[in-house]
Amino acid sequence: MPHHRAMIFILLLGLCVASNNGLAQSEPRQLVLVCSAELPATSLTHTEVRQLFLGMPIEKNGVDFTPLRNSSDPLITEVFLQKIIFMSKRNYERQLATRVFRLGGARPAVYSNVSELRDALRQSPGAVSYMWAKDVLQDDDLKSIGVLWQGSVD
Repeated sequence: MPHHRAMIFILLLGLCVASNNGLAQSEPRQLVLVCSAELPATSLTHTEVRQLFLGMPIEKNGVDFTPLRNSSDPLITEVFLQKIIFMSKRNYERQLATRVFRLGGARPAVYSNVSELRDALRQSPGAVSYMWAKDVLQDDDLKSIGVLWQGSVD
């Protein structure tokens, strides 16, 4: 009897996969590091981005970088934490709290409104955040300074 259940499960799984193949797959996306267009040409490595968003100061080419967290889209947050920070949201929050408690400083500002995030990026020369590449193209005052991740999100 257990053998028959396993076979039925495999058949049902095959049907689900076959029916999903007819649906349009999500198009590939790029998560990019973004800053004010006025910032001199520079880039940050993935390691530097990770360190910056974990609360470590990063200075490069005379620019002191300030991280701004983009929480306007749960998918952006999830991709950023998993693919760049390599932590769950819970562990990330715990890590930030521990670092601030032990070493002082402040947690990165969090923006749930994209318009406010864009304004903050424009007004702070060393501020960086992350957005989908297509969203950066719509704003001449912002520029991408590196691809953090690209792929399909299903």
